[in-house]
Amino acid sequence: MVAIELTGILLAGGKSRRLGRDKAVERIGGERIIDRAIQTLAGFTTSQMVVVDRPERIEELNIENRIRYVVDSYSESGSLGGLFSGLSESPTPWSFVAACDMPFLSSVLIKFMMSKISDHSPDVVIPKFEGRLQTTHALYNKSCLEHIEMRLKAGLLKMDGYFSNITVCEISENEFLNIEGSGDSFFNVNTPDDLQTALRMEKYF
Repeated sequence: MVAIELTGILLAGGKSRRLGRDKAVERIGGERIIDRAIQTLAGFTTSQMVVVDRPERIEELNIENRIRYVVDSYSESGSLGGLFSGLSESPTPWSFVAACDMPFLSSVLIKFMMSKISDHSPDVVIPKFEGRLQTTHALYNKSCLEHIEMRLKAGLLKMDGYFSNITVCEISENEFLNIEGSGDSFFNVNTPDDLQTALRMEKYF
């Protein structure tokens, strides 16, 4: 595999409506979820970035690590706006983008995803898990920016709405389910039940 410089981007808008409180700072195994994610990304990315929806969010997160914050340039545009803002400010052509509420990111799986870049020359490398494209657990190239911005300006916020206009390397489950931690890498904490599940899962990590 050709060495690729990669930026790790976490989307941390901070709404957490279903949980009722800030999910990024909930603790799993004594660590906040967002800190766990940053620590994982730091192991194989050249820089890490957190995209927030407003400047006040930076103080709310209070991340101890030396981290770069980006304030979303398309407010109220959900994950697609955060993706655009993060990719725009990324110092590398390729970025791994994830939600801030994913406590069990698998570096082994993400490195496997990176191996697809030189094989297929895509704009996006994305796994499909349980029938769904994992748009907040994917590799994106800056080549996506013009397509994303067109969608944002039109008010079309579906994360994969522009995929028909780019080259997408879709990874099927049978390619990655034997990889360490792959299924759990997509787990995110949206509800109180999810949080309890994550607390039970943590003892295996």
